[in-house]
Order: sequence, then structure tokens, then C-alpha cells
Amino acid sequence: MRKKLFSFLLIGLVLLVGCNEEKNAGGEAKEGDKTTLTLWHYWSENLESELIDRVEAFNASQEDIQVELTYVPYSELTQQLLISATSGDMPDLVIGGINEVQFYAKSGILEDVTDKVKDSGLAEKMYGNIAAIHQLDDKYYGVPLHTNAVALFYNTDLVAEPPTTWDELESSAEELTEDGSYGFSASAHNSQHGTASWIPFLWSTGSDVTNITSSDAISALDLWKRMFDKKVMPQEIVNKELEEVGVDFYNEKVAMIIGGSWMIPTFETEAPDLNWSVAQIPKDKTHSSVIGGESIAIGSGQSIEESWEFIQFMLEPDRQLEWLKATGNFPFSDDVANDSYFQDNEIRRVFANVIQNSQGYGWGEQHNDINTAIYTVLQDALVGGQSAEEALKKAKETVQPLLESNRN
Repeated sequence: MRKKLFSFLLIGLVLLVGCNEEKNAGGEAKEGDKTTLTLWHYWSENLESELIDRVEAFNASQEDIQVELTYVPYSELTQQLLISATSGDMPDLVIGGINEVQFYAKSGILEDVTDKVKDSGLAEKMYGNIAAIHQLDDKYYGVPLHTNAVALFYNTDLVAEPPTTWDELESSAEELTEDGSYGFSASAHNSQHGTASWIPFLWSTGSDVTNITSSDAISALDLWKRMFDKKVMPQEIVNKELEEVGVDFYNEKVAMIIGGSWMIPTFETEAPDLNWSVAQIPKDKTHSSVIGGESIAIGSGQSIEESWEFIQFMLEPDRQLEWLKATGNFPFSDDVANDSYFQDNEIRRVFANVIQNSQGYGWGEQHNDINTAIYTVLQDALVGGQSAEEALKKAKETVQPLLESNRN
């Protein structure tokens, strides 16, 4: 009898301890006095490896908080977050696309961290354009981990001075096209690669998706259509993502391309003897680019204090600089961008400056549909037989109701 009673007591104790260690509905788990936080991300390879190193360093730096990583494929992250929001099992921390913060905030996925951002001084440090895409109704719902952007890459053996205006770009592209090599290339792929490559040209005119049929917007699409029709741009660009355009560049099939800052390590590895540099995207009225990168946010209803402690650990300036060096990304404020690592290297300095003059999509929950409308414009105008004006009028029929829905 005593053995049975002891066994029952032992089983009960084990069950009680197990229940105390289970994750509660809010995503936070308690193990003794230690708080365990879950962090969802979609990174792989180098980015995942660097993130693991930082998490391990944070966990070892103190005894109260344990961060645990959960990999969620990029294509599934948004859906899984929406499901978690309805089930009440949100992760404590989320790393996602910088242009998706507003959508997640509007969907009720993220915690308002306005006080934390302001009290920490991050609100003042962030470039205004970066701060804006982390806000909804003047409240912060996340902060950037790093940024990137697109710019003009050019072969310095072929291009002595990079073009700075559209006229210069078009004339240079014509002069540099000969014998199966092309003067200029960019992605017109039916995906976000196409949108990110062309929309800086739209923004350069002062237009946006809100006035997508303006004469300025038409001129931005006409520029690409003329160069495509003259075959100073490869005809395959309608099927090529940004990375594939980059391959043509480092194989010296193209003299100038619109490429992303994340391509730099690839060019250095794959074409160490290639002479190249970067410049601002040629302008109509103003230079422009599109911001990319990743942000970190706190799941709605989760532990703000402990989660914010990890965020601050990641964004400590010296640690952030090491992160940027390791991942090939760029800063979101001058306190890091002014470091000699960026300012003493021509290519990194250009990108650090480009990011200050860039903007995010800011299309909220309609992001995917508006993105589709924009890259469809390129397909319609370049290979679909439509004029720039016709293609943009078609896009307006899709975009305008979406923008009105965003405002409601």
C-alpha cells in the first residue's frame, strides 16, 4: 500500500511539474523562474546560422530568459501567424519582412511597442522613412533588424561614369548594346522581383500607386518599354528574378543592372576579377529605391518586457554592426551607418546612402494584390502587346478598389 501511495504521489508531482512547464496560451513558457520565449523566423543558411549564434549569446548572457527558435517557411509565415492569432497561441517574437509590419499590425498579430521604441531612443535614431513603415496610426508595431535596397550596378570596364538621369541611362544602354551583350537589364518577372525593380522608376517621377495612370507614371513604364523594344534590355527579363539578372551581370552579358545589396557577396565570390561598382538608380525628378530587409516584433498579448530585452540585445550598436557585417545587410540609422565599415568602402557607402532616400511599399493588408497588379503591368507592356497607358489603366481597375479598402 505504501509503495502504491508513493507511486501515486510521484506521478502527481511529475504531472504538476509538467503542467507548470507547458507553454500557456500566450506563447510564453515558465520553467522554474526562467521565462521561455518562442521566436518565429523564416531564415535559412547564413542568416539562420547568425541568428542562432545571437540567440545562444543572449541566453548565456543572463539567467532569466530563454529564447527558442522556430523555423517557419517564408511562404507559410503569414498564414501561420493568422492562425495563431485566432487560436491564442501566438509566438512571443516574430522576424518577418520589413514591408509586412503594417499588414501584421492591422491584422491584430502584433503588440503595440510605441512606448518601448520611444523610451529606448530608437524612434529618434531611425531614419524617418524606416520609422514610417513600422507604424500604423502613429503607433509602432516593430523595429528593423536590418535593411537592404536596390541600386544600379555597373561594369566599370565598360561604364566610366554611371548614368544619373533617365536620358543618360537610355542613351548609355543603347551605346553599350552589341554582339549579344546588353546595355541594361532588370527583372520584369511576374513576382515581387519585377515590382521591386520597376517601382523606383515610378516613385522617381513623384507618382505612386495612388495615381498610377498619371502622365508621369506612364513615362516611367514607357522608359522600360522603349529600351525593351529596342532590345537594349534582354528579352528574357520577363522570366528572370533579380538573382538571375545578377548572374548575367557577373558573366558580363550585361553592362548595367538593377540589383540588390544582398548580391554583393555573390559577386565577390563568383566573379572576383570583375570590375564593378554601384550608384543610385537614374532619376526622373528624384533618386529613389525600395526598402527591403527584416523587422522584429512582439506577438499580440505576449510578454513585452522579456521580449523587448532580447530586441535591445540584438540592436545594441556594436552587436548590430557585427550582424550587418556577417549578413551583408545595411543599417537603419546614422549611429551605425557612419561607421568606417560603411563610409570607407565605396559600394557599402552608396547603399548606406541609398537607404536613406528609399521607401517601403506601405500597402498594408492589400500588399500581395497590389504587388501582383504592379508586376502584371510590366508583363502587359513588355510582352502583352499593351501600351504603357493601357497597361496602367488596367492596373488602376485593380489597385483603386484595394486602396479604398485599405482606407476603410
